[in-house]
Amino acid sequence: MNLAGSSVLVTGGGRGIGRFLVDQLVAASARVAVLEQDEALCAALRTAGAGRIEAWPCDVTDPQAVDATLQAVFESGFEPGVLINNAGIIHSEPLVNLLSRTDRVHSREAWRRVMAADLDSVFFVTSRVVERMLARRTMGVVISISSISAHGNAGQSAYSAAKAGVNALTRTWAKELGAMGLRFAAIAPGFIDTPSTRQALSEPVLDRLQKQIPLRRLGTLESVYQAVRYVIENDYLTGTVLEVDGGLVL
Repeated sequence: MNLAGSSVLVTGGGRGIGRFLVDQLVAASARVAVLEQDEALCAALRTAGAGRIEAWPCDVTDPQAVDATLQAVFESGFEPGVLINNAGIIHSEPLVNLLSRTDRVHSREAWRRVMAADLDSVFFVTSRVVERMLARRTMGVVISISSISAHGNAGQSAYSAAKAGVNALTRTWAKELGAMGLRFAAIAPGFIDTPSTRQALSEPVLDRLQKQIPLRRLGTLESVYQAVRYVIENDYLTGTVLEVDGGLVL
């Protein structure tokens, strides 16, 4: 599959890694559509794209909203050959906080919110997009943004569990649908230098992590994009989790 000329659907493409991927995909002559919950970010994407980016407001944690929005996307004439499941949130919280003066266990609400954003959304969007690909009998590729935390990262119960689930779905779908011309892969970044990473982790923690990374630095957004492009254009790659982590092992 050639990236140039491909139709790529990106979830959560309004900021961070997602926005960087959208900009790079457009620069590589791909046609891009974005599902983004924030309507203001959708408007900004359309303006920046100058006709090359379509953006649709959608809460990808809501299955009804996903179904309705994707139906509108398909009816508009956009038929994705590539899906990038990027939408998600980072959350850090210990299973039990012995210093808390109230409820010491991990927030149930936070658990549900993270699982909805990082795992449910992948299931909801992928199932409908793949159904469309199969109905049209087209080849396609689904890339889900996972995380090195899928191996289990202390202090990130919900986030680690959700990303491990993403990896499991990737391998499951590759086995189910490979014979029909569909490929699935996950990209698991390590610690990438983004505003969300710096918001989730304190500077002392980031300094300590960089010393543990064999390459002694945080990853770049460009490294994630290069991995995405590699997956898209390598037609014999499926069912794998590509780790982009500077050699860090959690």
